[in-house]
Amino acid sequence: MSFSKRMKKARDNKKMTLAQLGKIIDKTEATVQRYESGSIKNLKNDTIVQIANALEVNPAYLMGWIDEPNTSEEENEHTKAIAAHIREDATEEEIKEIQKFIDYTFHNRNQ
Repeated sequence: MSFSKRMKKARDNKKMTLAQLGKIIDKTEATVQRYESGSIKNLKNDTIVQIANALEVNPAYLMGWIDEPNTSEEENEHTKAIAAHIREDATEEEIKEIQKFIDYTFHNRNQ
C-alpha cells in the first residue's frame, strides 16, 4: 500500500478531515489533499513525522516499511527501558520519538 493510501486510511481511522490535519501540521487543506492523492510524492522527513504524529501512527507505517500502524506493546516496553537507561525522566512523547528513530534506523540497515 502506498504512502498516500496509508495516510488516508490513518486519517479516516482518526475521523479527521483534511482541514483538521492541515491545521495540525501547519499546511493548507489543498496541500494535505495533494499528499493524500499522491500528487506530491517527495515529502520531507519532518513533514512525514508531523503527519505521523498528528495521525498517531509510526512514520515507518506511512512509508510502507512496517505493516502495523503502531508499535507493539513489547517494542514499547523495550523502548521505555532504553529511554530510562538514557534519562530517567523521559516523557511518553520522547519515548515515542525514540521508537520512531529505532524503526527508521533498522529499516535503513535492511536496505
